[in-house]
Amino acid sequence: MHSIRIVTSGEFGCPLCGSHTCSLRLKEGKKFCYMGHRRFLDPNHEYRFDEESFDGVELGTAPVPLSREEVLALTENMKTVFGKDPSGKITTKKRKVGEPPMVRKRKSIWFRLRYWKDLLQPHNLDAMHIEKNVCENIINTLLCMDRKSKDNYSSGRDLEHLGIRKALQPVPVGEQFDLPAAPYAMDNEKKKLFCEILKEARFPDGCASDIRRNVLVKQKKIVGLKSHDNHILLQQLLPLAVRNTLPKEVGVALVRVSRFFKQIYSPVISISDMEKLEGEIAETLSILEAIFLPSFFDLMVHLMVHLPTQVRLGGPIKYSSMYPVERYNMKLKGFKSMILVSHV
Repeated sequence: MHSIRIVTSGEFGCPLCGSHTCSLRLKEGKKFCYMGHRRFLDPNHEYRFDEESFDGVELGTAPVPLSREEVLALTENMKTVFGKDPSGKITTKKRKVGEPPMVRKRKSIWFRLRYWKDLLQPHNLDAMHIEKNVCENIINTLLCMDRKSKDNYSSGRDLEHLGIRKALQPVPVGEQFDLPAAPYAMDNEKKKLFCEILKEARFPDGCASDIRRNVLVKQKKIVGLKSHDNHILLQQLLPLAVRNTLPKEVGVALVRVSRFFKQIYSPVISISDMEKLEGEIAETLSILEAIFLPSFFDLMVHLMVHLPTQVRLGGPIKYSSMYPVERYNMKLKGFKSMILVSHV
């Protein structure tokens, strides 16, 4: 029996990296970003020594996940109250000055199972929501969606504070600032073409919902996508849309992301393919680090690096996917609405 764990962000937000999570608090963005994926590459990989494209040389090694016995030892004396507080109050405990940080703040209810410590894969990362968030990050950033894009003035100021990517830092123009165009930036014509390609998509009956109604060509926006819509968009439509709208190096990187999710969702897998994919996704994330801004790399983007290991241990992703659970929840909500109507 496996639990599906949706992880919240924080300094040690990654459940597998633990205290070795490579996180950075953005001063202007007011959130954590998770980069440093070159440490998952082979020791002699060329990207580790590419100081021009990245922030210096990377000599670190990939973190070793905590064993099940170590996790139980860390949470042995931890008391967790499950459920919501009846009073409705939300209490947050701030860390005192000099107090060591807590990698784990609560004990999962699954730890009560006697056989939990014997499982090869005690927790499952939610691939469905990881894919959804990655797709939203890409689409919102490419189309520069208001309040959703990862490329904005705050992101440019964060580059100044970090002292990296000087070509993308805000340029003062009088009393205001001008944001230089990033490699993935599209003009209005390219954005319109991008949306038109998605607008013309056709699928067999039952394969996907009608994504065309979510694409607003005139406004150059894509709104109201569900989890499965993002699944189809990322794996099937994105490679077509970026082919004629983005520079080659950016398009190739995004196609690699699309291909990655296609491979982990394959109904038949082999251990050798997943071992190879572990190195490929680390390389893909490193390429993205050289293209996108730090604010792009939230926790869900980072968790991609751990998905091949999960598939290698737990089998095809369909056995741990949230899609059946979400569909059953929708069915239960339908029963609830029927009961309410009958009482009225």
